[in-house]
Amino acid sequence: MAKEEVNCMFCEGDVELKHETIKFLGGKVILKGQPYYLCRKCKKEFVSSGQMRQTEKEVNIFSISRPIVSTGRSLAITLPKDIAEFYALKKGEKVHLIPESRHVLKVRF
Repeated sequence: MAKEEVNCMFCEGDVELKHETIKFLGGKVILKGQPYYLCRKCKKEFVSSGQMRQTEKEVNIFSISRPIVSTGRSLAITLPKDIAEFYALKKGEKVHLIPESRHVLKVRF
């Protein structure tokens, strides 16, 4: 299989393939050797869609249940701290909710 040619999606610079161990749920769920790219020029990290799909397959083995809570006149779902840290989410950031079906709601950061 030929090596995939990838350039930085931010600055078109050369990238290096790296691997990281990701821990969820206080270390109860560990995904070892997850691939990502590090740009040698701008130093930003990113993953390809294929890498993300593979990680999603591994994460989807586990299910995280969260209660729906009331906050003011709205309903809310909280995220576990390690999920928020993994996606580098901060208070006040916007997320996009994408209805896929009557029983599936996708969240895009």
